This record gives sequence, structure tokens and C-alpha cells, in this order.
Amino acid sequence: MGKSLNVLMIGNSFSICVGKFLPQMVRCFPGNKLKLTSCYIGGCSLETHWNNFVEAGKNPDFKPYRITVWDSSTLRKPEFPGNVNALLKSGKYDVVTIQQASRYSVDYVTYQPYADKLISQIKKYQPQAEIIIQQTWSYRADAPFLRENDIGNGEMYSRLEKAYDQLAKDYGFRMIPTGYAVQISRKLSEKKFENYDWAMLDTLQWPDLPRQAGDVVGNFRWRKNDDGEMVIYRDTNHLNMRGEYLQAAVWCGFLYGIDPEKITYVAPKIGKTDAAFLRKCAKEALVTFKQIKE
Repeated sequence: MGKSLNVLMIGNSFSICVGKFLPQMVRCFPGNKLKLTSCYIGGCSLETHWNNFVEAGKNPDFKPYRITVWDSSTLRKPEFPGNVNALLKSGKYDVVTIQQASRYSVDYVTYQPYADKLISQIKKYQPQAEIIIQQTWSYRADAPFLRENDIGNGEMYSRLEKAYDQLAKDYGFRMIPTGYAVQISRKLSEKKFENYDWAMLDTLQWPDLPRQAGDVVGNFRWRKNDDGEMVIYRDTNHLNMRGEYLQAAVWCGFLYGIDPEKITYVAPKIGKTDAAFLRKCAKEALVTFKQIKE
């Protein structure tokens, strides 16, 4: 017998990306259905979510979020402006997910008191829903954030892991171990990401790019700047397409209690062998991740 879920994500770019492949994965299992609603503002922290909640309470026309709704049955994806307040008051969700903005995820001081205030409102309007934390991930080794803070991505993961564990412990919430799955993929990948001298980027000419294999986070690409010149755009923080596939496999396995290795959907630009590797990483993350008890 399948499971039908209505899920609300109160997040940012580290949550909306799961919608790219998750609905297709859910369709692999007859009877399983998903309605996935994303409240999106890029880089939105728990503090900003709460401040927006307060502002929307005063002014219902305050709609700073892009709301995206996926339906696994139709694969339709309508989008519209909105706010968290209206969604919590008008819908009925089985699951509501929360997370901290990635740049603040390493320090639990930034979570409170905003997480507590937001959680209280979710419980007030959605008492039947399970509140679940998505554990976010550490940046690629070449991220400016890591250099600025003199840490590696392993240390970044250790710090955010500690902070998310504290959040889970404080409220007795379960956690979707996306960040842990990213670490597993880095560990198991035969080819490791090779860092580089940043000055090398100035020597490259279109269409050449640095090597970037070996990580599910980060992406180089060329694009035109405001002057119409081609320049290298470097994203060292977000999941690339492989990472989005991994994230979706973790969510699918977590939400529906299924084995990610049984997912048959393979994204168009991901090879069959690589997809199997990523599903294996998702399974290992779900099997070995230790949920924090209250």
C-alpha cells in the first residue's frame, strides 16, 4: 500500500533543489504520491523566516517568498508569490521541514530564539504535522567561506552537524541526513575533487574550465557579464546536478521508508552507473545516520 504525503519546506536554495528530481523518484513506487510545497528566498535564515512571519502577520499582502508546488502525479510545478503564514493557515501538511541558512549552520547561536518561535507557530497551525529538520551540507573545498574562516569542508560539516544535532535534541525532531550523504559521497568517490590556485582562473579562456569532478557540490560555468563578456561563474556552495539527485534519493528513502537503491528513475544528464553510486550513498546515509533522541 502506498503513502500519500503533503510536505511543506520552509527553507531556501538548499531545500528547493530537492524538487528537481524527488517527484520523479516518488513515481517509481506505485501508490506513493507527493505534493511538495517550497517557500523560497535565497539564503534565507531562521531569523529572516521569523521576521517575515511577524511582518506578514501585520500585512497579509507582504509576500516575499516564491512558492513552488510540485505534484508527483502530474509533475506540474506552479509558482506564485506568498508567505509562510498563509500556507500554514490554509493547508494541511503531513510534514513541515526547516533548516538553517548554510552560512549560519555552523553556529547554533544563530538558530535561536528564531527556531523556537517558528516551531511554535508551525505546531499551532499544523498540530498534526511532523516537523523534520533537513541537515544541510558543507561547501566544496574551494569555497571562499572556508578560506575566510580557515577551515576545510570536513570541519565545516563537523560544526554544522553539531548544531543540527542540538536542534534535533532540543525538540526531539528527526533529521533528513542530506549533509551526511554528501560526506559519504565524498568518501566513497574514486575520484576526489582537486583544489587549485585561484589565480589559475584568470589564465583560462572560454570554453576551458578547471577540473571539478569528485564532488556533488559546486559548479563552474561560463556566462556573460553586464558588459557582454564571457566570464567564469563559480558556485562552490550549492549542489550540482549529481548532488541534487543524491539529495532527492535521500529524501525519497527517508519520507517513504524505502530503499533508495530501488529507485529506478535516472536523471537525463546522469549516467546509469553514476546514478547507482549516488543511490548507494543515499542508502548508506539513511542506514548509518544516528538520529538524535530528546
